[in-house]
Amino acid sequence: MALAIHDNSKRGFTLVELIAVIAIVALLIALLLPALRIAKANGQWAASQNNLRQIASLMHGYTADNRDTVLPSQFDHRAPLLYKGAMRAPTPAGVGGAIFIPPPIGLPLVGTWADILWTTSNLGTVVMPELDANGETVLGAGGEPNSGFYNYRNDSPDRAVYRENPGYDKNILRSVVGIKRPFSIDPTTEATPWGIGASEREIDHAGYFAANDFFSARALPGARPRYYPLSQIHFPATSVYLVDSCAGEVIAPLPNPWMGSNINLCEVDFRYPGSSCLMLCLDGHVQPEVKWDRIEDLQRPYYTAPADPPTPGPNDPDPRGLRISNLDRSDNPAP
Repeated sequence: MALAIHDNSKRGFTLVELIAVIAIVALLIALLLPALRIAKANGQWAASQNNLRQIASLMHGYTADNRDTVLPSQFDHRAPLLYKGAMRAPTPAGVGGAIFIPPPIGLPLVGTWADILWTTSNLGTVVMPELDANGETVLGAGGEPNSGFYNYRNDSPDRAVYRENPGYDKNILRSVVGIKRPFSIDPTTEATPWGIGASEREIDHAGYFAANDFFSARALPGARPRYYPLSQIHFPATSVYLVDSCAGEVIAPLPNPWMGSNINLCEVDFRYPGSSCLMLCLDGHVQPEVKWDRIEDLQRPYYTAPADPPTPGPNDPDPRGLRISNLDRSDNPAP
């Protein structure tokens, strides 16, 4: 009688073996995903630091070209000043005689540090389609957008650019981390300085770097614009110029915007691992800082406002040695 010979070398997986393999693969993925998220976050942190270093280089170039002047956080070149600069020109290239056509956000001839650097450093040109009063793209007879209606040659790209171009990420004047926590729940407000802070319609847009508005050159009524020479700043290495922000391009040197523990008032965005943010100081170095509670945790008691600074408690941490408000040699009463 012939015996049947079975070839076990071609035996397939059993159901138990297949489930075991799937479980092992799932476990490995679960172990790997946190590491990948950390690696991605660290990469974004490093890329944002690199953007700030490039901004520092552009700022130093501006200072060298403008008789030692610190880059203003804001400017206003309207009459009667009539500064002969191209930043936020009232008649953009290619628009004919129009004074103000969407999508520019803000006032012609009035802008921020970002508009100055975008223009003076020739960082690029972004051409936008025609938008209506509601910010919606106007389509031509063929159903295609009417292109070329606004040229971001003299303005730093703002919300309209990110809205129309979701993949736009070429602006070194912004963080590489997208906005996740907008400052305002009002869906119609704008980022500072044009509104009270970025709203939900800017979620996932590139995060803002906000300039310390101590350096604003916008004049008060009846006064002349004020520009600061770098030599007038007491400690450039500890004087904060830019910080990660959820509100917009400027941040006031007042307590509330810097109160890290108050989620409803704080304009600083702790968007990196460990609830940290990045700061650019006037000497050009980039400094990471973990979350703080009060502005007094950053600098010694607040000298310019409020008039009666709080008394440090016995368990309060020592200030971190940064300076936000008391920067000027001429009116700095503290060491």
